[in-house]
Amino acid sequence: MSKILVVLTGGTIGSVCSESVRGINGDSPYILLREFSRRCPEYSECNFEVINPYSILSENLSYGCWEKLYSALGKIDTSSYSGIIITHGSDTLAYTSAIMGYLMRGTQCPIVFTAADRPVDDPKSNAICNFRSAVEFIINSGLRGVFTAYRSYSVNAIHLATRLCSADCFLDEFTAYGGEIFGKTDKGRFVPNASPLNPSQSELKRDLTPIAPDKIHLSRKVMLLHSYPHMDYSAINPEGFAAVINCGYHCATACNTGGSLSLASFAEKCAAFGADLWLGSFKSAENEVYSSNNALLKLGIRQFTDMSWEAAYTKAVLAYNLPNTDADEFMHRNIYFEQIGKPLSD
Repeated sequence: MSKILVVLTGGTIGSVCSESVRGINGDSPYILLREFSRRCPEYSECNFEVINPYSILSENLSYGCWEKLYSALGKIDTSSYSGIIITHGSDTLAYTSAIMGYLMRGTQCPIVFTAADRPVDDPKSNAICNFRSAVEFIINSGLRGVFTAYRSYSVNAIHLATRLCSADCFLDEFTAYGGEIFGKTDKGRFVPNASPLNPSQSELKRDLTPIAPDKIHLSRKVMLLHSYPHMDYSAINPEGFAAVINCGYHCATACNTGGSLSLASFAEKCAAFGADLWLGSFKSAENEVYSSNNALLKLGIRQFTDMSWEAAYTKAVLAYNLPNTDADEFMHRNIYFEQIGKPLSD
């Protein structure tokens, strides 16, 4: 019998729809398990235990939610479960998956995030499909680590938690950073993706040293920006922030001319307020940079490499909040497979 802990946090997968408005009401987070038991009797021997550290629509996620979730997971002996499934809202799924990938990298059982595109009681919802995929992965993969299960583009995809990219706004489909999912479930089996971009199963079975104490306090703020044409940095105030992550264009470029339109002008403002400024995501395999970036980096702007903006942002949140942590060293370590092509750090 598989013993699986289900951690309910809300989101669409834990909501119901009333008069065209989706929300979390009463025991709505528990509808998922009732419907799964009804529709998937072949898994009746699974013993599900449930905890509910909080229930929110995930667009309302804050640092405090991450603190509560990590605290709840920290009280669990992960070796006593076949696996853990965390239900979550899809809007911020990639962010929570990433930060918990870092924090729970030493887990002794698989931790699988999942979500849904519609409430469970909607006939078009993929909630049961996604939850079933998470169960099948736990039962059949033989792996430990942190993952995300979500059906996208007609595939029951399994993602590495730190490589999940946010869904697009039209199709609600998730993708993997680097373009390669970790694997999929098919007819009850886990089928790994043998891409060289993915870690091997032996790498996933390594014992990894935890990076954080049992409880975390995320009091220092990190700002996330995305470059766009005619971005006016004079309108952005970094006061009170420990760091700013500026996600450049796909070549990690950002404007370096035009006064307040230049990241260089913003770098001066960040320095005045004591906020570290990061630019990326650079490709570490490339030895050349554009002249615009070369000028920016000479100003002392830091660079992050080979990871998504969700992974970079959440990594920075930890880098500037974990005790006894050098932010520069932490950002350049490959903590939990977030940096493609770089050796994992113990």
